[in-house]
Amino acid sequence: MIREAKPSDVEQIYELMKPYTISGDLLPRTKDDILDHIRNFFVYEVDDKIVGCVSIKYYSKEMAELRSLVVDKNLQSKGIGSEIVKYAVNTLKTMGIKKIFVLTKAERFFKKLGFKIVKKEIFPEKIWFDCMFCPKLTNCDEIPMLFHTNDESNI
Repeated sequence: MIREAKPSDVEQIYELMKPYTISGDLLPRTKDDILDHIRNFFVYEVDDKIVGCVSIKYYSKEMAELRSLVVDKNLQSKGIGSEIVKYAVNTLKTMGIKKIFVLTKAERFFKKLGFKIVKKEIFPEKIWFDCMFCPKLTNCDEIPMLFHTNDESNI
């Protein structure tokens, strides 16, 4: 079941993200940061255990980013990540968001969901808010991808 996250989920979300931050696949987030932004998280829950999550960062009334997408490493390739992304995209679409972007290493995954590769420079807000503080700024290995919610061929 996918649902909005609540403050009591912070510990599980943090632990779910931990292996990805240790491996360098995800920028670290503190428990306080997760709590401060908990209203922007969706979680995928199975038997009262959170096994996946995604966070949304809003940049304008028409543009948002999907970030911190993780699925329990033991449950990957079972469609959980796709379901979470589709849920988030559909939620954002109903809110009037027209552009949804990701910076990712999972190009094939997001391509299957209708995202297209773009130049990072079209997201100056992202560069100034997050990328400037990233340790990988000069050697970024993530691919910028964009989803247009008004494109009927998507999702």
